[in-house]
Amino acid sequence: MLIRGPHFISTLPRLIVIPLFLVTCGLYFLPEHHGDPTIFIVPFLKGKNLTEASSTFSASVRHFWKDLATALIESQPLCKALQLDGDAMELMINWRPLEPHQKHPDRIVGFTDADETALFRAHYNMRRAAQHLAPKLPFSKETMGIVTTANSKYMPMFLVSLRMLRRTGCNLPLEVFIDDWTKYEPTTCDIILPSLNARCVVMSNIYDTAVDAKTPDHYQYKVLAILFSTFQHVLFLDSDAFPTYDPTVLLSTAPYTTHGLVTWPDFWAQTISAHFYHIAAIPEVPSQARLSSESGQLLLNKEIHRESLLMMVYYNYYGPDYYYKLLSQGSPGAGDKETFVQAALAVGLPYYQVRTPPLAIGRFVNGTYHGTGIAQADPRRDYAYLPPMRSHIHKNEHWQDADLAYPDPVLEKALDRSLKAPLTPRPVFIHQNGLKLDPARVLHDKSMPTYELDGTPHRMWGSKEEMSKMVGYDLERGLWDVIVEEGCREHQASRSCSELKQHVREVFG
Repeated sequence: MLIRGPHFISTLPRLIVIPLFLVTCGLYFLPEHHGDPTIFIVPFLKGKNLTEASSTFSASVRHFWKDLATALIESQPLCKALQLDGDAMELMINWRPLEPHQKHPDRIVGFTDADETALFRAHYNMRRAAQHLAPKLPFSKETMGIVTTANSKYMPMFLVSLRMLRRTGCNLPLEVFIDDWTKYEPTTCDIILPSLNARCVVMSNIYDTAVDAKTPDHYQYKVLAILFSTFQHVLFLDSDAFPTYDPTVLLSTAPYTTHGLVTWPDFWAQTISAHFYHIAAIPEVPSQARLSSESGQLLLNKEIHRESLLMMVYYNYYGPDYYYKLLSQGSPGAGDKETFVQAALAVGLPYYQVRTPPLAIGRFVNGTYHGTGIAQADPRRDYAYLPPMRSHIHKNEHWQDADLAYPDPVLEKALDRSLKAPLTPRPVFIHQNGLKLDPARVLHDKSMPTYELDGTPHRMWGSKEEMSKMVGYDLERGLWDVIVEEGCREHQASRSCSELKQHVREVFG
């Protein structure tokens, strides 16, 4: 929505009306969480004022957060922190849908009935609090946008991801949450991001208003960014994740419109403890019912998943001591990834996890595969295509032409009934989590697949033909153009810029 000023002013002096008009617009553009969609780019706000405006939260948001923080504190599990034993890597196991009755892994040691009862009571208390608070959850109705988190280390990678996003033609507004004002960088927050319809939001401006809430750390920022974002319809992207085409359409089509929460799979089986289901007082889900979650990208409708979101916050708030270990015994550091689906299960709300397995992207170097990232499938085609679950009669996750064959081959030929299996959903997101695309450092490690063993520069994702077959165009070439653009933005004559340009010339011509 554009606010246009009058063409002329005839009854009042311009010196009075114009400042009044600008002040009125400024108040309108502050990020209130109810009413009209928030417009990001405020032309007359410059410098730190722009980030301050973006980080000014309404009274309704502040009151809600204080009530939620109180509920979190009052729902603290009154038992010791959980401990895991054994080799975590042993539990990074392959998904085995042909063995649905595999037991849930159990690496929790010294866990007594009294401990489980304490967690059960605390969970019940938070569940009741979520029911009470959910109707008050503040957000701007009918708005959609992208949310991410970044600090100074990840900001260069995020700027590459953001430019890749905008290259797809996506114009959705974007909020990038930074920890506090010590992470504020004026050039990035007040010049670069607004030019790309994005803005910095300082998390501490709202989080610290609940003085008794414990300081968040690392994995916990993701769900807090979603909670405090202005949008109803959220696409969360990690700072090192970007789409291969405009993802806006995902927010207006199934399975998002039918479920309100869409997640993507990781390569491994889930390692959720059976104790979680006892604590949440819900039926156990078989350990092989789905792959584990990979949360480099996430779709969430706050209107539908009000209670889910509050339970997600709870699981992350007490994640390091309790829920990360309950939800991911194979890798407790990745326990936040399972909090999204399990929160929806805990409150009985729908979710859709993409069934098409992820693809590793990278290439072979001297016979060894070097992966740099994960490619995740289009949920729309996945939802319509419904990849088959492996079984004793169908041992892979893709349809075959033979699956659609007419029982009688002679009759099939006579009727011209030959059908082809549907195509596998193409990737919509790339989570470049293996090789960090910081333009100033991406070429420093000669062991990465950006080089051959003799040091010769090379494509990192395989051939142009392979990439075009996978996503429809040469995505890697576009990515390196963006890396050069961002790497040379400040200093065209810098050594880093020259090295990037030379790398692109040698690899792509």
